Amino acid sequence: MPPSLELSLIPTSFFLVLMLTNYVRDILLKHRAVDVPNNRSLHTIPVPRGGGWALLAIFLPALTGAIIFLDADIRHVGLVLAVFLLAAISWIDDRKNISPAMRLSFHILAACLGSFSFPPQEMMLGGIVPFWLDRTLMILGWAWFINLYNFMDGIDGITSVETISIATGLYVVWTLSGVNDPFVGFLLLILIGGCMGFLAHNWHPAKIFLGDIGSIPLGYLVGFCLISAATRGYWAAAVILPLYYLADSTITIVQRAFRGEKIWQAHRGHFYQRAALGAKSHSKVVILIVAANIGLIATAALSVFQAAVGLCISILIVALLLGKMKKIASRSKAKID
Repeated sequence: MPPSLELSLIPTSFFLVLMLTNYVRDILLKHRAVDVPNNRSLHTIPVPRGGGWALLAIFLPALTGAIIFLDADIRHVGLVLAVFLLAAISWIDDRKNISPAMRLSFHILAACLGSFSFPPQEMMLGGIVPFWLDRTLMILGWAWFINLYNFMDGIDGITSVETISIATGLYVVWTLSGVNDPFVGFLLLILIGGCMGFLAHNWHPAKIFLGDIGSIPLGYLVGFCLISAATRGYWAAAVILPLYYLADSTITIVQRAFRGEKIWQAHRGHFYQRAALGAKSHSKVVILIVAANIGLIATAALSVFQAAVGLCISILIVALLLGKMKKIASRSKAKID
């Protein structure tokens, strides 16, 4: 990728999404596409939901152009088609709600389409299992990650911050390791810039929410970038960078499952949700996550040279973050379900 193009991607995608989000917000308000607060919500006034349209309006043409002009590789067409598919089904879900089984089936289909982006020699687990099992685990793990990203989009700014952090960390890993993949590098930079532009509207108090049409495609694209790192041998970085999201969502879902609750239903039981209730502030919790993610970016960079050391330090960082969130949550006497 030409250095001049690389340097322009973050500010260009930032300003495009920043301006387009205002336009999308006006349309959503006109059509009353708003998220009305209920007893499980962490916002108190109706907020337009569907801001993901602003991101997709930039990302989809950009990725199509990248395939044509940067990579000239037909294998990424399935990835872009999958984003279109996820956008369509997620918007229907935002407006009318579809069954969890149908939603999951589309996520698995999208992961299947995206798996063709990886040639046979690029295996997620480095060849320690047969090809068919590696691809099966890739598809199922990718579908899980899409849903995880959606589960975690519960307070203002959190998904934009997490996407910026993971994409930045992966770009650092790419730079340190000398990996040459113009398509993934391009995607990482527009993810950083675009989510920074959206964050300006989504920081607490949010003027607009991503909706499923934003969080689902973002989770899909971030998942693709993480798998790309794993298939090149940087599996530790691929685990470290999303480790907070992995830990919070997995621990919470396991706890809810043991209590016999329906894990696919909306709730306020995540560590970050309870902390937001305790702190009575979304931004304080998100700033804590940013601080932890800076540490995770540093340990991901370390893992390029010392994978085990980087992974151990990252586990400690996330444990401290979850402990801090639990302590903050103890201030709240609100019922959490």
